[in-house]
Amino acid sequence: MPASQSPFAKLIENNLRVGAVLHKHCDFTTPPKNKFLVVASLEPRLLVLLINSEINQFYFQEGLDHFHVPLPEAEHKFLAHDSYASCIEAHTAFDCSQIRQEVLNDYVNVFKGWLTDECLEAVYHAVKGNNMIRKGHQKEIIASIEGQLTHLHTAF
Repeated sequence: MPASQSPFAKLIENNLRVGAVLHKHCDFTTPPKNKFLVVASLEPRLLVLLINSEINQFYFQEGLDHFHVPLPEAEHKFLAHDSYASCIEAHTAFDCSQIRQEVLNDYVNVFKGWLTDECLEAVYHAVKGNNMIRKGHQKEIIASIEGQLTHLHTAF
C-alpha cells in the first residue's frame, strides 16, 4: 500500500477480500440487472459468484441444486430475504482495480458485507465438488478460500 493512501482507502483494501459481497450492475445476466456478488478470488484475477433469490428450476431437474449455497438473511443483513450463492459458474466480468475504485467512490452502495465463515466454507465445498466449473477458476477459488479460511488448507 502506498504510504500516502488515505485511512478510508486502507479500510477498503482490508474489506475487499474473499467472501466480500458487492452489489453491481451485471451486463452478463439475462436480463442485465443489479446483483449481489460474492468475491471468490482476487488473485490472479477477480472471480465472483452470483447470489440469487431462488434456485432456478432447471438446476433441480438436472440434480445441480446442491451447488447453490443457502445464505440466510438472518446471518447476512444486507440481504432482503434468504438467498443462494450459485457455485455453478464463476464470472470474470469485472476488473479488480476498477472494483476497488468503485468501492472507494461509492462504498455504501457497492460494498455490502461478507459471507459468514460457515457460508464461505460451504461455497468452498460446493466449488470443490463441482466438476463443471472451469478447472482454472476452480483452483483459484479453492486456493483463495483456503487462504481466507486457513483451517481448510490441505496438502496435495
